[in-house]
Amino acid sequence: MTESTVKEIKSTAKDLQTKNINWHFHILTPQCQLNDTNKFALILEDTEHHQSWVTYSDQPYMDIGKELVKILHGDDVIKNTNSQTSSETKPSKTVERLLKRAKKLNQSGKFWHHHMLFPKCQFNQHQGSWVIIFEDQENGEVLESVSENEPKEDLKHIETLFYSQKK
Repeated sequence: MTESTVKEIKSTAKDLQTKNINWHFHILTPQCQLNDTNKFALILEDTEHHQSWVTYSDQPYMDIGKELVKILHGDDVIKNTNSQTSSETKPSKTVERLLKRAKKLNQSGKFWHHHMLFPKCQFNQHQGSWVIIFEDQENGEVLESVSENEPKEDLKHIETLFYSQKK
């Protein structure tokens, strides 16, 4: 991984999107199972060229994450973040449990995070599948939803909920 800046990561993401190159990003917490540092990490992955960039902070990357998720998945991936949910569609049964727990954590003001692992993501243990991972540090649980197709509707629910957290 190449250490970078937030500005460079955002610029690279926009460039990859414009060139129609497969990419995605991660926000890792200091307690995250994928993070080997005691800082928050923002990682950008170019899965076509097997390149990745990272930057570190003492604060979560919520603002840039919100920008990147819209570049990656479109403006409609996050609904009104004041509402805590996306009401247009129902989540899959697998993701319902994850969302229920995330809502409780939001209500109690406890920060949580998740991952959307693309089929060729460097962190994906289920290569070829799409994986949503929810890490519940408070309960010591890791919940997974594995699917063969991109879980766009589930993603709308979880992203809306994630970005409605208090900073």
